[in-house]
Amino acid sequence: MNKFNLAIPSKYLAPLSGIQRVFEVGFIFSTFIACYAMVALVTFDPADPSWSQTSWEGPVKNAAGSLGAWMGDVLFFIFGIYAYAIPLAFVSLAWFTFWRPRQLDEIDFFTVGLRMIGALLLLIGVCGLASVNFDDLYYFSSGGLIGDVVEQAISELFGILGSTLILLSFVAIGFTLLTGISWLTIVDMLGASVINACQFVVDKVKELSNRPAKTEVNEDALVSEDESQINRQHTPTPQTRIPSVNTQVESEKVIPEQADKSLTDEYNDDANISFTAVDELTSRQEPSNSVFDVAEFEHMQDDYPADNDIQTDNHGIIEPKNVHTQSFNNQRAEESIVVEQGTDQQRDEPVLVPVFHINNNGTDNAFEIVGDQVVSTSPLQFKEKSLTLLPGLELLDKPDKKTNPISQAELDHVARLVEEKLLEFNIKAQVVDVHPGPVITRFELNLAPGIKVSKISALSKDLARSLSAMSVRIVEVIPGKSVIGLELPNKYRETVFLSDVMSSPSFTEAKSKTSMVLGHDIAGDAVVVDLAKMPHLLVAGTTGSGKSVGVNVMIMSLLYKASPEEVRMIMIDPKMLELSVYEGIPHLLTEVVTDMKDAANALRWCVGEMERRYKLLSAVGVRNLAGFNSKIQKAIDAGQPILDPLWKPGDSMDETAPALIKLPAIVVIVDEFADMMMIVGKKVEELIARIAQKARAAGIHLILATQRPSVDVITGLIKANIPTRIAFQVSSKIDSRTILDQGGAETLLGMGDMLYQPAGTSVPIRVHGAFVDDHEVHRVVADWKLRGEPNYVDEILHGEATADTLLPGEVAEGSSDVDELFDQAVYHVTETRRGSVSGVQRKFKIGYNRAARIVEEMEVQGIVSSPGHNGNREVLAPPPPKD
Repeated sequence: MNKFNLAIPSKYLAPLSGIQRVFEVGFIFSTFIACYAMVALVTFDPADPSWSQTSWEGPVKNAAGSLGAWMGDVLFFIFGIYAYAIPLAFVSLAWFTFWRPRQLDEIDFFTVGLRMIGALLLLIGVCGLASVNFDDLYYFSSGGLIGDVVEQAISELFGILGSTLILLSFVAIGFTLLTGISWLTIVDMLGASVINACQFVVDKVKELSNRPAKTEVNEDALVSEDESQINRQHTPTPQTRIPSVNTQVESEKVIPEQADKSLTDEYNDDANISFTAVDELTSRQEPSNSVFDVAEFEHMQDDYPADNDIQTDNHGIIEPKNVHTQSFNNQRAEESIVVEQGTDQQRDEPVLVPVFHINNNGTDNAFEIVGDQVVSTSPLQFKEKSLTLLPGLELLDKPDKKTNPISQAELDHVARLVEEKLLEFNIKAQVVDVHPGPVITRFELNLAPGIKVSKISALSKDLARSLSAMSVRIVEVIPGKSVIGLELPNKYRETVFLSDVMSSPSFTEAKSKTSMVLGHDIAGDAVVVDLAKMPHLLVAGTTGSGKSVGVNVMIMSLLYKASPEEVRMIMIDPKMLELSVYEGIPHLLTEVVTDMKDAANALRWCVGEMERRYKLLSAVGVRNLAGFNSKIQKAIDAGQPILDPLWKPGDSMDETAPALIKLPAIVVIVDEFADMMMIVGKKVEELIARIAQKARAAGIHLILATQRPSVDVITGLIKANIPTRIAFQVSSKIDSRTILDQGGAETLLGMGDMLYQPAGTSVPIRVHGAFVDDHEVHRVVADWKLRGEPNYVDEILHGEATADTLLPGEVAEGSSDVDELFDQAVYHVTETRRGSVSGVQRKFKIGYNRAARIVEEMEVQGIVSSPGHNGNREVLAPPPPKD
């Protein structure tokens, strides 16, 4: 009898040497560290205290403790989403480092060096790809610090597509150097796998098509059995969709008067097939609703008659040569069948509608049963087509593409003409480059040594006359070049349509929800700007220069880029014509403001909202609106929403503070703020200045447009806080300097031709503004009205002023406290016998609104009369007694 030998071979019990023990301990310790790091990464919580997170309250949620929170934070910061692969790579490295040297193999330093280079390239490639193409993880970059450095180094040089290709090559090279596996071997293996899979499918299809025929049955017995089976079938519910079974029969000519009976028999056979399949399907269902893919019906093909099992009465129809049934997969492989269970008593009786197709073509099938339609008497439920998140470009006009009719010969001729005309004014210059555009053409000139640019700038009108041009603009400085620019209008001007600019990748791929299109630059490229980076915009130009169209283009850009949850608007339109078309869109916070007294209330509400948002951002611990929304969204995704820290028990009927939600950006658009300043006065200027100074981080942006670019409208206080400006055509160089602090706008061509001066630079960019027609605006507005109704905030126009929204020297309306200067003002008015508001304002050096309230209070107390037809008030109280 054999006995089991439980003795362990002596080679396994041999003790480890000294160096082997060290390697073994190192491997065990490395494995423990890797497991600990994986636990720290899997259970990482952004709210835990860590290297990049300081605001924290409550216990540490990371299963690895505080050290694990720090470890996970550092790994995510450096490697991004690939931090999860670091523990695995660490274990692999420990295996090759600590376990394999147990065999005391000789180390190949050349191979080790190649592996290290490959690992470095692979790490750079995957981190760079994640940073370029993937969204961020928590508040970390998807590629970590490594990916950000790589992206910044190559993205500007090669673009997104080029960077992706380069990084993919890094990954491929690094994989080969690290593992030693050839990509050609991988391709061969994949090709062999695909070929084997295709061969398996082909063999399976042949096996199913050549399966043995079933036992033939008597035709009469089959017909009677079919009739009995039809009577026993359960009726499918209205939600059941049955794929049609196409039966094609090759036959010769059909005799119409003798074909009725055979057609009916064929239909009965086919109906029996369909309902038998449905009966077997419904008999296997659970009581609840289930969804089955068509692939699950492959096993039902055996229940259908074989090729030679279908028998018909040959009344006028010659025996078919070939009969074949299409499988469900060939008909609708991507379709799923929804079967809803129910009792027989609850089902309505279906109406069977056979659908036949008669074909007399001798080469094709003689007749074909297209399918069986089960029409239920119950109403069918159709899924409504949901609207997309944002409107489509099909709402805009698509103009015909026209190429620039200017030929190279004409450009060369004009270039030589420019050199000749400059030489007539004793200016030697050479045209070194020409840039034709849709509206103007720029000639870049290289001046001779000793010639000042100011000399050419002073000759702009003379050059326009000598070149027979409408106007000539001299570009004194071109960034990055040592030449000057001379811009001449084209003979044939092209129209820049809004649909062309919006379809450009610069706009469609822009991630900012406040991206706006302006038009095309002189080279015909789309100009897309971000309002959040401006953060406020001043637009000025004379009547008919295209200013209103430009403002409409900006609004349309916001409507195409952002939903009402992302951007809300306040529109102020003193002319009651330009912005009233947008009334009723869901982006509006209030109705389009046309009364300038309400405009001051709207701006005052913006100041209050700005202060509220700043308190909220400070309490949450973020620096701007983007950081706030990101933190709120991450908290919501983690199932731990952040409660409103500014909530007080008396603010609402709720017992607990409500959860914070993402805040939209607010864009205040004023079409003609010169009229607003004339009506409301200096108060509006101070409110605009206050918003412009502080509202950037709070996500509140201003777009101010005016057709009167004078210093009393565009004051120094407004210009100092709105560095981004757009100048359309103006009448004089003085107006251009008022807007841009330099000339140039007086030489523009009008009809949308503009100079765009971004913040932080004094060199404006010439842009040909996009054109949008009124009917395009109406279509987009109507599309947005179908998506939702506006949710107006009543406090914007009718809210009371609070301490945060009052300007210096103002007193809240409705306050029961008498102004501290009231007695002194009464003494002054009764002594001078002049009850004017301006007199009180000048005497005590206070604001107009405060002086007006003091005088109105005197009227209430009977000290002065109401204003007469000329605005003067009569002093009713006696003068004060003299000492």
